Amino acid sequence: MGTNFYLMTKSKELAHKHFAIENDWGVSDAEYEIVDEPYLGYEIHLNKLSYGWRPLFQRHKAFKTWAELERFCNENQSEIDIYDEYKKRFDFAEYKERIFDHAAREPEPMKWYYGVDPIQANWGKTLYQGRCKPEEAEFWIPIDHVKYKETEAAARRKYKAWNYPIFADFNYWNDPDYNIDWTEGDFS
Repeated sequence: MGTNFYLMTKSKELAHKHFAIENDWGVSDAEYEIVDEPYLGYEIHLNKLSYGWRPLFQRHKAFKTWAELERFCNENQSEIDIYDEYKKRFDFAEYKERIFDHAAREPEPMKWYYGVDPIQANWGKTLYQGRCKPEEAEFWIPIDHVKYKETEAAARRKYKAWNYPIFADFNYWNDPDYNIDWTEGDFS
């Protein structure tokens, strides 16, 4: 569970210029959907906030770092809005505060275990993560997607745990300036 956030615009020109490829043959590689809620326009997935995880952003042609996203939003503020999946509108300052509050939560130590997951006992023996002492930590909440993927691969080898569903086959990277993560492709 988590909350998705979207950039909305009514501007076809902005959507095509920054989130698609437009040429003589038409529009391709669109990174938007045309929707009718909260209004008829172009919806671009920005990110997802999920408990336990660092904010995860979707890379677009127009931006692949927080600094680029912030610059884009400031330059196009008259033509864009930001909404969450529940249709609540945010101005950029509110949105930024929500993202950075989520990213700044108190760290909690986590590690990998192999056995019967107390939450998913019906799965049988499996690889799962749980809380631990700080000195045992292999990763921390809020979970860094890059570190999680690395430690998951190491835990699979250590426990020979191949029956556990593999964490998303996405290319993740950390923002160069903030505690947020990025990935390619749609994951909403």
